[in-house]
Amino acid sequence: MPRVSVFALISVLSWPPFAGYGAALPAQLLGRWQVAEVQVNRASERRLDYQYNDPRLRWRIFDFSAAQLIDDTPEGYPCMVPQVTETRMQLGKLISGSLAGVEERGDATPEDYGLATKPDTVVDVVSIHCGSGPWQGGLGLVNTGVQGSWLYIDADGSMVLRWYGETLLILRHLPEDAKPQASFDCARAATPTERTICSSLQLAAFDRSVASAYRDAYDQFTSDRASVDPLARLQRRWLRQRDACGADATCLLKSMKRQIDALDNLPEVAE
Repeated sequence: MPRVSVFALISVLSWPPFAGYGAALPAQLLGRWQVAEVQVNRASERRLDYQYNDPRLRWRIFDFSAAQLIDDTPEGYPCMVPQVTETRMQLGKLISGSLAGVEERGDATPEDYGLATKPDTVVDVVSIHCGSGPWQGGLGLVNTGVQGSWLYIDADGSMVLRWYGETLLILRHLPEDAKPQASFDCARAATPTERTICSSLQLAAFDRSVASAYRDAYDQFTSDRASVDPLARLQRRWLRQRDACGADATCLLKSMKRQIDALDNLPEVAE
């Protein structure tokens, strides 16, 4: 049976219990990670909460440390003093036991989520506990015994993380000297707003998400409507509001989050 050296995070109810919490996060998980891809079940015919490379999740940042585990996703909340245990299981069992299956076929598979790793690959599983309960304990399937978020470090060094809306997030580790990458050329940043965005990994990432959400909305408008003028007006109005924030990073972050949500709701955009 094939096996790769990986780490995975999971909370388990009815599966064989873990020995007790107490170990700190493995060194391989420490640091900042950024969502590079958002994968969804490609075989499902249901309308999913998130879509492939959804800009609400893509480029979000997860920060793993001994003191806390934090992220800037819509569902994120701090996990204080994370504690871990380890076990092993097959990847196929991990996915089929925690993600919704395909209606006509049953259990979900790694291939459904665009993963190249074979289902019978054995992964080293790490369970994370946050004070009074498992990390993201609301995730999982009823009566399967698998609850909470989970992750593993793949052979290429990427992190595969089970997230909300039946998604898998593919994250890349950010080096300590990582530079912010906005949707525009930061070397030409001229206004206080642009310079502030280019000075922050988080703000630059959200700027990319706004640009991606606008492209997605534009594509949908061009296929559904005769004119994209309402969408263009909305974006221009938002840019004026964003620029009014100046160098206020908190204002800029709130503005970009609101615009991503607005662009995701096309019926309201059209008004």
